[in-house]
Amino acid sequence: MATTPLRRRATPMAAVLLNAALVLTACGSDGDKADQAGKTHGVEADNGTVEVPVDPQRVAVLGNAVLPYLDLGGEPIAVTDLDGGALADLPPDQRAAYDAATNVGVNGGEADYEKLATLKPDVIVIAAPESDYEKLDDKLTSIAPAVHLGFDSDWKFRATALAEATNEMDAFDEQKASYDDLVTEIRQEYGDTMRSAKITEAYRWDTEDAGKFSINGSLCAEVVRDEGIIDFAPAEFSVSFEQIGSLAESDLVLYPAGIDGEPSAAIAPVLETNAWKALPTVRSGHVQGIYCPWGRSFGFMAQYLEGLERALATLETQQ
Repeated sequence: MATTPLRRRATPMAAVLLNAALVLTACGSDGDKADQAGKTHGVEADNGTVEVPVDPQRVAVLGNAVLPYLDLGGEPIAVTDLDGGALADLPPDQRAAYDAATNVGVNGGEADYEKLATLKPDVIVIAAPESDYEKLDDKLTSIAPAVHLGFDSDWKFRATALAEATNEMDAFDEQKASYDDLVTEIRQEYGDTMRSAKITEAYRWDTEDAGKFSINGSLCAEVVRDEGIIDFAPAEFSVSFEQIGSLAESDLVLYPAGIDGEPSAAIAPVLETNAWKALPTVRSGHVQGIYCPWGRSFGFMAQYLEGLERALATLETQQ
């Protein structure tokens, strides 16, 4: 009959060594955290080089910094209002992080700074126009180190500064790698298609005047143009519905869609016109809705590129 091997018991000395190793590991971990807690590093932002904690635990994000920070997986202690559409598009985990934060106002320029001060943030990241920030600089820096992301700087610069200031570089690196991979993939896979086809975007904001829309005017189209992926013609803003016919020569027309793929409420009036329905591209099915996220970050722009890739694939199969 086979015998069951006896389980070896730890000797007293082995037990002592094991316990000592565990204690040292725990102490090392606590020591690392303690070291980081007192350290700062410089972050290049639109208000210069700002010294911020290496590992801030209490992060306040204001204005247009809210969405990109949530997209990095951040859990802010303070936020400002999001547009209703942006709020509805948040994934459950990001919505939970947003709801758990203290709302300090409608935007960065009109926040309740006394309320913000009571939250004792380690760092404040605010994305707001330069003219607004100039009025807030002293007030913000009296609370915590303030990193300003302006509206005139490059979006990649702002995305990098946000990640560096909040110690979310792991998520940032992952998102940037995905974005870079998509840019390369689209250029390689659809380079010939994009060189031979005329691609145009019909866009419309919620605040657009009645009977008006824009051509190649979205922020997503601007990013794609700057990357050299699609050579969109120069943007035209506040174009009359009477000029929808100018899209007739396009091989592919893109338009804004929601995260569910349905046309956005803002673009619906354009899509309902007889002029739109008469476009050759519409009749042949060469129109595609793409979700252009509300925020500006590598993660959000990767989402747009995924939609663009699907649209280009459709054009290629139909040629």
